[in-house]
Order: sequence, then C-alpha cells, then structure tokens
Amino acid sequence: MAEFDYQFENLPSKNTEYSSARIRELEQLTQLDRGFFEGKLCLDAGCGNGRYTWAMLQIGAEVHSIDISPKAIEKCRQVNPSSCVQDIMTLQANPIYDFVLCWGVLHHLANPRDAFKKVVHQVKLGGTLHIMVYHAKTQRRYKKLREQWRRLDEKERLELCSKLADEKGGDIHGWYDALNPRYNWGYRPGEIRKWFRQEGFVEITLTQKYNINMRGQRAFLDV
Repeated sequence: MAEFDYQFENLPSKNTEYSSARIRELEQLTQLDRGFFEGKLCLDAGCGNGRYTWAMLQIGAEVHSIDISPKAIEKCRQVNPSSCVQDIMTLQANPIYDFVLCWGVLHHLANPRDAFKKVVHQVKLGGTLHIMVYHAKTQRRYKKLREQWRRLDEKERLELCSKLADEKGGDIHGWYDALNPRYNWGYRPGEIRKWFRQEGFVEITLTQKYNINMRGQRAFLDV
C-alpha cells in the first residue's frame, strides 16, 4: 500500500531502529516480562519494519510477521526472513498462536472491528492478544492538520512534518505516520474492552490509556 510504503522506504526513525529500547517498549506496552515470550509462537500482524518482531525474537519467541506494505516487509526481512506481505483482512482462521500483536494497525483500516475479528481468529485457546488503537481524545489535535495535509504536495508535506517535529517533538517519520493514512479511527477504552469480551476474551487488561493498549486471554474458540 503506497501510503505506508513511502515512509518505510524513505523516512528512517530512531524510534523504529532494532535496539534494546524496543524490548523495553514491548514489555512496557504489554506489561508482560520477557520470560512470557520465551518459546512462544507469535504473530506480528501489521509488523511495519519489524521493530517488535525483532524484540520478540531477541527474547526467545518464534515470530511470523505480516504487513500490507511491501517496503515495510523488505525492512522486516532483515530480521525475520520469513516475513510476508499480507492484508489482515485476507487472514483465514488459524488459531495457532500463543501471542498475537496488532500494534497501531486497526485504526488505519476501513473496518477496524472486522479486522479485529480476523486477528482474534489467529489466537489459540488460552493465548493472548494485544492491540493498540488510537484513543478518541488524542485524535482531536490532528483534525485540522489532516485537513491541511490533503491540500499539500509531497514536498510541502515533508516540510510540515519537519516543522512539527521541531516545534512539538517527535520526528518526520512519526508525523508522516500520524497524518498520511486515509483512516484514523479513535476509540474509548470501554469500546475496545467490549470487543474483547464479545470475542470471548478474559483477563482483559488496559496496559496504556493514551494510546489504548489492551490485551486479553482467549477463553474459547468459535472458528
């Protein structure tokens, strides 16, 4: 998908580098220590360049990685050669994974709830799903910027990202990622908790509020 290809091919970021910082982030975001991942079969659904794929591999997991962006997968194959290009919406039920990560992906899709069900059906009985989606409250600040974005050419977009990084922090990659995708849905934690419950998850935990990071354990299979 071209809207994600560009940033992964042309806009490197220290926040996506393969480093020990990614392991610490994974532990903080999921509130799972590295011992949880050792020996687990994991799916990184919407892996991007594979920063969290790399982190899980480093702490002993076996990881399958998919993303809709060919350029992202080119990067991910540097750390996980078996990574493949795949749209989450084309996933068939395959409940074999101990842990599924879908971080920062669902809110960029046309129908996040349907996509959530697709990743649910990759989690085995007793397995864990962790997702991150935008909090509705945090997205208000981007509304006018996204309206402006649609009127800009590529040079102007990069200039805007550079300006925002200088004034507000972050980097060009991060601002491009925040403004460029077609869909940017926002939710409340209660809505996402309901999704988990509807799909048969228990021990549902909100690990970070802004953005919404939530995980749960699959209690039964319906595939």
